[in-house]
Amino acid sequence: MNKTDIYKFIPGILLILIISIAAKLLGGLFPSIGAVLFALLIGIIIRNSFELNEKYNIGIVMVVKKWLKVAIILLGATLSFGSILDIGAQSILVILLVVTGGIAVTLLVGKLMKIDKMLALLIGVGTSICGATAISVVKGVVKAKESIVAYAISTIFFFNILATFLYPVLGQWLQLSVSQMGIWAGTSIHDTSSVVAVGYLLGDEVGEVATTVKLVRTLFILPLVLAISFIMVRRNDSAQSLKGAFPVFILGFLFMSGMYSTGMISEAMSGYLGSIAKFLIVMVMAGVGLQVRWKSIHSLGMKPFLAGFIASVFVGVTSLLFILYIL
Repeated sequence: MNKTDIYKFIPGILLILIISIAAKLLGGLFPSIGAVLFALLIGIIIRNSFELNEKYNIGIVMVVKKWLKVAIILLGATLSFGSILDIGAQSILVILLVVTGGIAVTLLVGKLMKIDKMLALLIGVGTSICGATAISVVKGVVKAKESIVAYAISTIFFFNILATFLYPVLGQWLQLSVSQMGIWAGTSIHDTSSVVAVGYLLGDEVGEVATTVKLVRTLFILPLVLAISFIMVRRNDSAQSLKGAFPVFILGFLFMSGMYSTGMISEAMSGYLGSIAKFLIVMVMAGVGLQVRWKSIHSLGMKPFLAGFIASVFVGVTSLLFILYIL
């Protein structure tokens, strides 16, 4: 990457940085709302109140896609291997239920409502595993049309933003414990960015649980791609898709956790890296807000929108009931 390419990112990054600093100040004044939600709100207001020059987009996209992964890797330095294994063991059954049930329900609803099969599959995958990331990976296997992919991502994006605002309120109203709230957020909110944001909005312990659960859930992309490839008998595509499906940043998360578990990262350094990660999360949510276009969301048809709503409710309620009455 040459200097000219690097300069292209600067306008978007600077805009996000300004929003994030303002969000941190407001979050300090109104801690019950927090910097994360302020960053998201300010981003949404700016995107829908002003005509942003295209020069901002490349930096915004880079922050949302790349810096979130950096934040997650750094968060690994705040968790020991023992904690990761314990959280993973607690959540694996509910993750399996949410992933398989969420996809099945969406496909069934899609069939009943006569929605395009490919669109229903992508909405189900995005709801059940990890939002736009899962949709993009599965797209490579099934070769869905770009218009269908955009439709599915827009549907998922709307309910993901809604969950970012609702889950903290519902979690406190239901008086969920740290573990319960973390597992609920990690198993039912769509995109990783919102899972991490909601978790750390409610405290470091909730954030650690939510992030770990979400990363375990993200790994379900691999068996899903294998299953779809097998069903469609497309072996040539599956090898390429699997390579792209593996979330490499999880290895970075585990590496940092290993460094922390063995004492190579001190408690002081762990706290410092955790603080950097949390600010990066605020920046990512500012970027997410700057990608919200109400006109695009408003243009969605009611049937796919309703399918996304049913899938989101199923995943959220199923996960919550499992946590409350089985875990």
